[in-house]
Amino acid sequence: MQKRRNLLSMLFLALCMCMFLAIPVQAQNVKQIQVKLNKTNVGKTIQEALDAALEDQSGKTLYEITLPKGIYKLDALLKVYSYTTIKMEGCTLVRSEEKSMLRIGQEDKKYSGYNGQHDITIEGGTWDGNGKTGKVDISMIRMGHGKNITFKNVTFQNVYMTHHVELAGCSNVTFTGCVFKDFYSKGDKSNSGNNEALQFDVLHNAQHFPKYPGFDDTPCANITVTGCTFTNLQRGLGTHSAVAGSYFKNMVFTDNTFTNINGYAIIATNFQNATISRNKISKCGAGILFRSMVQGYNNFYSPLKGKKVKIVNDAKSVISNNKISVSDYKYKTTAYGISLYGEKLKSKKKDAPKGDYTLKGVKVENNSITMNNKGYGIWLQKADKCSISGNNVTMNIKASVFGKGNADPIRLVSSKKITIQKNTLTQKKKNKATKEACGIVLTTGSQATIKSNKINNSCKDGIFVTNKSKATITSNTIKKTGRHGINVCVKSNVTMKKNKISKFKNKLTNTYAGGKIKKK
Repeated sequence: MQKRRNLLSMLFLALCMCMFLAIPVQAQNVKQIQVKLNKTNVGKTIQEALDAALEDQSGKTLYEITLPKGIYKLDALLKVYSYTTIKMEGCTLVRSEEKSMLRIGQEDKKYSGYNGQHDITIEGGTWDGNGKTGKVDISMIRMGHGKNITFKNVTFQNVYMTHHVELAGCSNVTFTGCVFKDFYSKGDKSNSGNNEALQFDVLHNAQHFPKYPGFDDTPCANITVTGCTFTNLQRGLGTHSAVAGSYFKNMVFTDNTFTNINGYAIIATNFQNATISRNKISKCGAGILFRSMVQGYNNFYSPLKGKKVKIVNDAKSVISNNKISVSDYKYKTTAYGISLYGEKLKSKKKDAPKGDYTLKGVKVENNSITMNNKGYGIWLQKADKCSISGNNVTMNIKASVFGKGNADPIRLVSSKKITIQKNTLTQKKKNKATKEACGIVLTTGSQATIKSNKINNSCKDGIFVTNKSKATITSNTIKKTGRHGINVCVKSNVTMKKNKISKFKNKLTNTYAGGKIKKK
């Protein structure tokens, strides 16, 4: 019986192998097209080459379009189609008309999900939005309903009051080795609109992201941005709008460099399974904002008619090993190194439907943060079940800086089940901008385990637990505080043991304004 079973198994495997070998492997042919350009009809000439792929969408042929070296005025919107690679090394296209420079597919085609144009690569070259003129406030490159799209070693520069590149409802997109630079505005760069250089969006309606029907609330997913440079911009990259319950999944931003950014470097709205790691952020108004909904309730939409809001609170995301330096760029809202934000809406507010948008499941690990502007190093608002571990936060704030907030290295507001451990928190300067600063602050019903942290030179308290908050405080080292080592007040409760507190004005307060400390 056993021999029969073995024989049948062998026959089955042999049959599968035969079937596998019988499947022909379709080799993709490559058709190379060398484009010749002069000073006139640049758009028409390039489009004629791109249209070759439109006439053959079988997938058997990859169309490789090579543009010549030189600087050319692009006088038309280019449309690129599936199975196309555009090689542009040494070529610069300068926008000369008040429209976008590149899109995928034609405007009259209607797609759903990620079933539009696909397998497209842009390699090398420069796209110049001609932003110094202050006339065209339309993104240079706009794409929707696409997949398998790659940008490699491309430079995007010179836009006025808009994005350099924006994609909505696209999947499997990679930006590697690209440069985004030079944003122009008519006023204050840090507050002149939502202008991320690289913006990922959702296909909600024609007003939100026009000319890419159908509108079905498809977000971007499976996005990788790595080894890119962002400089002289209003904002870096990310997503400032979303549909409730429609999540941007598998977003990976790693090894990028951000410098001279008037607003934030990275924004993540409605992200799940995201990785934001090893980025270098300097001379920026703020660092990384990770949120489950939009403060102010604009650009956070109810699902399309007939769809229900399905909220998933667990973001399952990591923000790690980033080096962040926040400068005084007169950021008009509160600045931060890393901010986690959620909220609970009991009723609809503006665009946002009611629901519990408490942010959960984000790990903030091993980041180096220096705050040169008044604000917070790591700031959590309505963010539960998150961890803050192994970070080095230095508050290097001068008295004369612009900004809001108490200058606390770590601050929790209405955030529960938080782990804060093995962080090093240092206040470098004591002045009028930092006089209210503590090392770690828990307020408004927050709850945390605070373990094995090093807190140095706090202007007020090493750890401040207030306004009905709770904490377990264990094995922390607190040196040189301006007021208390550990301060517990306003109906808050703390359990503490094995903490080392030195060079303090007052070591701790057992029952200050209704707070209680239990020692073990």
